[in-house]
Formats: sequence, C-alpha cells, structure tokens
Amino acid sequence: MRRLLILLSVFAFIASACGGGSDSTDTTAADTTTESDSGAEAEEETAEPEPAPEEEAEAEPEPEPEEPADDNPLDALRVPQDFATIQEAVDAAEPGDLVLIDEGVYNESVVVETDNIVIRGVDRQTVVLDGEHSEEMANGIIVFSNGVAVENLTVKNYFSNGVFFTGDYDSDFILRGYRVSYVNALNNRVYGIYAFNAEYGLIDNTYAAGHTDSGYYVGQCQPCSAVLSNNLSEYNTLAYSGTNAGGDLFIVNNEFRMNRIGVTPNTLNSEELAPQRGATFAGNWIHSNGNPDTPKGGDVWELAYGVGMVLPGANNNLVSRNLIENNRNGGVAISFMPDGDTFWLAENNTITDNVFRGNGIDAVMVDQGGQAGLGNCFSGNTLETSRPSNIDTVLPCDGPEGDLSDMIGIDFFAPPGADENVPYADVASPGAADQPSMPDALTAPASPADVLPEFDGFDLDAITVPSGT
Repeated sequence: MRRLLILLSVFAFIASACGGGSDSTDTTAADTTTESDSGAEAEEETAEPEPAPEEEAEAEPEPEPEEPADDNPLDALRVPQDFATIQEAVDAAEPGDLVLIDEGVYNESVVVETDNIVIRGVDRQTVVLDGEHSEEMANGIIVFSNGVAVENLTVKNYFSNGVFFTGDYDSDFILRGYRVSYVNALNNRVYGIYAFNAEYGLIDNTYAAGHTDSGYYVGQCQPCSAVLSNNLSEYNTLAYSGTNAGGDLFIVNNEFRMNRIGVTPNTLNSEELAPQRGATFAGNWIHSNGNPDTPKGGDVWELAYGVGMVLPGANNNLVSRNLIENNRNGGVAISFMPDGDTFWLAENNTITDNVFRGNGIDAVMVDQGGQAGLGNCFSGNTLETSRPSNIDTVLPCDGPEGDLSDMIGIDFFAPPGADENVPYADVASPGAADQPSMPDALTAPASPADVLPEFDGFDLDAITVPSGT
C-alpha cells in the first residue's frame, strides 16, 4: 500500500514537470503575471503623481526671407549696368522707355532719333556728359524726334551746344514736344539749351553759363507754344536769345544776371519766319548785366552791351512785371536790328508794370531812322530815368505820342573794349553747384514730353514782380 502511494506521488510530479495540459500552464502564467502587476499597482497607488507636462509655448513663425532689393524698380535701361554707353541705351530704347544714367563722366555725343523717351541722370551734379572741347563732339545731346525729355544731368565742354532739339524746316518737319528739366549746361561753345524749329516745349529748373552766344536759345518757331521758367542764366554773351520766335512763348519767372547782355528777342534773315513777334516776358529778375568776365560772341551784340533787355527788330511782345535793376548801361532798350542790307524795325511792343532801378538808363527808345514810336508803348512802370525823358508820358499805351526828339542812337551804349573778353572754356559757372537735383529721380516714372500743353488763357495775373532777393 505504501509503495502504491509513493508511485502515485512520483507520477504526479513527473506530469507537473512536463507541462501537460493547457489549462494548467495558463493558470500558472496568469498567477505569475497577476502577482507582478499587483505589486506595480501598489507602487502606483502609493507614489506621488507626476506633474502634467507644461504646454509648450506656441513657436513664433519663422520670418519670411526678405525679397532681394529691386535695384531697377522703374524697369529702366541702366547705364552703365545694362549698357556701356548712353548712346547704346538710347538706341535700344522704345517709346515710353526711361534711360537712367548712373554717376560718372561720359565722353560721348548722344543722338536721339526715337520718339517719346526720357533720358535721366541719377544726380544732376555727378552725371556729366563732357565733350572735352573736341570738334568731334558738337553736341552733348541732339534730339531729332518728338516727345523727348532730358532730366537731371550736366552737359559741358561741347564744341557747339549742350542740349539741342531741332526739326528740319527744309523737309517740313517741326519737332513737337520737348522738355529739359534740372540740367546744367556749362561752357559749350555756342548755346547751352537750344530749341530750333520746335514747338510745345518746356525748359525749367535749369542753369546755363559760359556760352559765346546764349545760355538759352529759341529760334524759328511760330507759334512756339513753349515755356521757359525757373531757370538761371549767367556768364554768357547773352542770357536768352529768341530769333524769329514767338506765339504762345512765355519766358517767365527766370533770373538773368551777370551776362554781357541779358534778354534779346530779335529778328534775323538767317532763319525762317521773320520777323520775331508775339512773346511774353513776365516775372523775371534781370539784373547786373554788363559783365566783362564773359565770352564775347560777336561785334553786333557789343552795340547792346550792358543792357538788361534789348528788343532789336522785335514785334508785338509783352514785357510786364519784371524787376530790371543794376544793369550797367540800360534796363530795357527798343531798337531796330541791322542785318546786312536789311533794317528790321521794332514795332508794337508793350512795356508795362515793370520795376526799374539802378540801371544806366532804365528805359530807352532808340531812334529807328527818324520813325515815330511805331506802336511801342510804356505804362505803369516804376522808373528813375529814360530816353526820351518821361517815356511813360511820351510813349503811352493809351494816348497820343509826345515829343521823341531826345531819342538816342544805336551806338549810345559804348562797348567795353576788345580786351575784355574771356574764352568760353575758361568762364566761371559760380551758380552751378547750388542747383538742386530732381527730387524724385530714382522713383518717378518716365514721363515723355508727348502731352502737349494748352496755352489758351495763360494766367499772367498770377505772375508778380520778383522781390530781388
């Protein structure tokens, strides 16, 4: 019996060691797991709860990468960035384009034959076209096309002209639309800024010095339909000359000083459309002319040396609300114009509401070969001296003429002498550095001169006599 019990026990042990039966195995495993888990659960129950992780602050968005600066916001043809020369850029330009010139000295003569483009420097003083007095470079910029504007640069030392706009009378081409703004024209042999056979123009905020003819010249246009305003002309033979030019031509609010002679609308056979007629000169400060430290442009002009404004062979002009002072020999003189065998008379000019002071003689009527007043008249002027005396009375604009017996001869204004002459290349340009640049040169879109101005009803009443300061 005891043996049987031993055998049964051994059998049970063997069966257990061999893992017989799935239920037995699952139970054992379950028990083991349960024991382990229950220990962990106990630990969890007694342990301090871990603090909840803090919410991370919302990250700031990464900044957008900056767009590279647009160094050409106006979509301009840049010189020298895109084109080595101004001429190359001008040749590539199409109507409406802007040629934008960076700082530098450009020894070239530019020819423009494309309509409605704008040529602009980034800075008036440091963008310089220099002809170096070479006969190979006659003009700084010559324009043969309509609607072109030249802005914000300097042209100097050219053998003929600084900036020149010209039509072609022989082919019936009249240039229409031009503008010159914020430009210095210095020491060019003939003219500073020159418009010829051209109409609908504007010349404003410019400076001209050191020319053997005139700082500004308008010639052969009728009607000119042009305005010259806010310009300064000094140290030239003539400040302004307008041969055979008139008709809606307004020379207003300028300063003409320190020239050999000041302002000269005139008639000559050398150009078409004679005689000169129909220009308005108003609000100008014409002073201190009769400067010997200037080029001598020709003997004929020596007859008017030291006169602020002379009207030789000029017709139907209005001279009003100007300050004319401190001119060496005369303020205003009306005279005939000798031109070879031709004797051009000055007729029907109106001199009114001007202020004269400190001139050799304020107002002068030159004897035109024994002719009477020929419709020239004076009224409302502030005068100190005149020939004939009391000129507002003897040549009134609203009454009969008086005694003209003390008119003077054309040779009254004695020339200063041949030794008083400075070569044009050596003439000073003292006011050049003071001239401002175009205020928005780097941002203003191109504005060609193709929008033609209206001149009906020009508001002369808005123009006042300058203060002289």
